[in-house]
Amino acid sequence: MKSVENICLIVAFVIMAIMDLVGNTLVVLVIRLNKSMRTPMNTLLLNLAVADMVVAVFVTIRFVIGPTFEHPSGTTGLLLCKFITGGPMSWSAAAVSVFTLVVISIERYNAVVKPLASRSTLTKTKLKLIITGCWLFGFFWNIPNFAVKTYRADLGTCGEQWPGQIFPIVYTFGWSVVAGIVPISLMSYLYSRVVYKLWCETLIQIPLLQRKATLAKKKATIAVITVSIIYTICWVPVCVMYCLIQLSPHLMLLSYQHKVTILLAMFNSSVNPVVYSFTSARFREHVINLFRCKCCRVVLKVEWIRDNRHWSPSSPGQPQ
Repeated sequence: MKSVENICLIVAFVIMAIMDLVGNTLVVLVIRLNKSMRTPMNTLLLNLAVADMVVAVFVTIRFVIGPTFEHPSGTTGLLLCKFITGGPMSWSAAAVSVFTLVVISIERYNAVVKPLASRSTLTKTKLKLIITGCWLFGFFWNIPNFAVKTYRADLGTCGEQWPGQIFPIVYTFGWSVVAGIVPISLMSYLYSRVVYKLWCETLIQIPLLQRKATLAKKKATIAVITVSIIYTICWVPVCVMYCLIQLSPHLMLLSYQHKVTILLAMFNSSVNPVVYSFTSARFREHVINLFRCKCCRVVLKVEWIRDNRHWSPSSPGQPQ
């Protein structure tokens, strides 16, 4: 790879990582610090933000920090590859993101299409179980990735050692099904039903008092549908690239094309807070208030330090 291309990719990864960490940190703070924002869907969006931040951290370690130092070998190198520098952690978090998006689509479907079904209501207990299940299943699905990831002396970095040639092909195509075909198909069906319910049914059927609630549901639905569409656009090339790597010997991991598709996945994790900002006035308002409160605290602290610095017990007119 040319050095100019390498530098451009590293800069792009750094920009995406900063956007991801800053934007999703704001999402977490807005939801955690404002009681009115702690709705079931926002709790799921918070889980999505945490998973996206984990993706950003470990992708940055692998593609930005990793190439700048000589990777340790031996047992240390093996453990680093499995848990920090090799990528399994970022893939586990990516799986959590996928599962969370599917759960969000189910939540929107139940809230809009079946609002009176008591079993579909997301309680705090259900949310805890669902979020825990997303993380457990994310790591469970990546057990083979953790198992085969190791330090490759011939590469001087992390690589994979599969017990047979068929296993990586099966696992890669399995990823395409679990992270591509199934979630995209399911989200497409559920959101098509939601869109029909909210936009295609005539407003005459909706009582005047319910139209405000319907408008709020439309705005929330637009946000999560946009996030799902961006996910599809960004992750389909990733799945296709990994399948091509298994089928085409001339394509390799860590090649320029491979890194570009990973950059697309990073973009998907980074852009979600931007979507919330454009589609949710409440989210924008809370972000602005968050910065206002922080700025006010800084100004008050500076004024307090300045006043106490200039004050002395012997100063005339000051209390003794």
